[in-house]
Amino acid sequence: MEAVRKLAEVVGHTVTVRLPDTFSATRVEVIVLPLEDVADSSVSPKGPAKRRTPPPELAGTILLDDLIAPAVPAGEWDATR
Repeated sequence: MEAVRKLAEVVGHTVTVRLPDTFSATRVEVIVLPLEDVADSSVSPKGPAKRRTPPPELAGTILLDDLIAPAVPAGEWDATR
């Protein structure tokens, strides 16, 4: 599946989206969302926002827990007890 994301201006209650020449689908789904404030959005015409980085205090720390393992044994999942 190929996806195209465009920020467009509404002119006279009309939005026109020009698709790339490589787009070959004959039917599409269109979802229109209002863009309230481009300055506060994580996606802007200038590109994605700056990537966040962890604080320097965490540098060199190691996770010792298994983040995927369940927190309790499977036998204790019965919530009706």
